[in-house]
Parts: sequence; structure tokens; C-alpha cells
Amino acid sequence: MTWNDIDFENGRLTIANREGTTHMPPFHIKDHEATCIPLPPHTIDLLTEWQTKASEGVPYILLTKERYERVKNIWHLPRKQGKPWRNRYMVNNVLRNFQIHFKRAGIKSIAKLTIHILCQSCGQNWADYLPMNVVKELMGQSSIATTAEFYNQVDPDHEAKAARVVQRLIDKADNGNRSNNTDAKMTPEPKSHQVWGLK
Repeated sequence: MTWNDIDFENGRLTIANREGTTHMPPFHIKDHEATCIPLPPHTIDLLTEWQTKASEGVPYILLTKERYERVKNIWHLPRKQGKPWRNRYMVNNVLRNFQIHFKRAGIKSIAKLTIHILCQSCGQNWADYLPMNVVKELMGQSSIATTAEFYNQVDPDHEAKAARVVQRLIDKADNGNRSNNTDAKMTPEPKSHQVWGLK
């Protein structure tokens, strides 16, 4: 991500294909279609604070000046040779660092721990609160069938939510207030965000 991808005023992140320049390699997204993601005020505040500490002249949000210079050097080689650029050339030991941070945080893995888990976790958390068509757009997925996988996941929290809804329906019936069942709808309730394969 670059600072130009963030619309601070409207709270939006735009993920799109980007052509390469002299100082920046190209960026290619999987489905080749731009995706706009709304950012909550909390995230905007964090990005605003981070921007004040960012190295001058570095367009990327998460790259240090040293890493940015290294990326430029890496980019010049395939550019001169006419070889394709891969997004993965931007990163360095990301998976290793990711696993170290999770270990330090005391998070236990019950499945293979990969960076892709973060994407899956985001989709699942959105699916717990948002309609399928909205999650499809936010995830930038071309097929609704792919998005549906998030809605096929049933965990203990979903079962507990269903039990609470049934109990509220019974309570309404017992109270003789069957005309107004607004409180008994399957509305999302606050819960801690979960990460696939982690507990």
C-alpha cells in the first residue's frame, strides 16, 4: 500500500493495479479490478499518526527507507532485462516475522499459519456481520461462490448466538408480546474477532 491509496478525508482504501515507474515497481491485484475498502476512524487515526513518523520520500506505508531503497534496486534488474515483476519481490521474511509476532503474543495455532490466514479471517469476520454481496465486493472476489465459503463456516459462537435468538423468541411468547418480535431478529451481537486456525 502507498499513501496515495488512502483517502483520509472519506476513510477509504483503494486497492488497484498500478503501472511501474522509475522509482516504483508495478503492482498487480489478482482479479484485476479495483477494490475500495471503508476504513473505520480507529484505522484512519493510526494511519495519520504513522504518517507523521514515516520516512520522507518513501511512498509505501509499511516500508522503511532502507527497504524501499532495496526494492528500487531489485526493481531495476527485471526492468532492464524485460522480465516480469512479481508482487512477492516487495516483501522480505514477512512470514517469518508474522510467525514470530504471533508466538510472542501467545496465540496458539491449530492449523498451518500463513499470511493468507489474515485475509481469510477478515472475510469471516465480515461475514458474521455483513450481507454476502457486500463481503464479495470488500474482498474483491469475482465469484459469489468463493464468498459463500465464509458463510458456510459454523463455529461455537454462531451456535451460541442461535441459542440466544431461540431463547428470546420463547421469552417473547411467554410474555404474550407476539406482535413485536424486533428483539428476536438474528442481529449481530458484539464478539471478539476471530482468526481462522487460531485460538
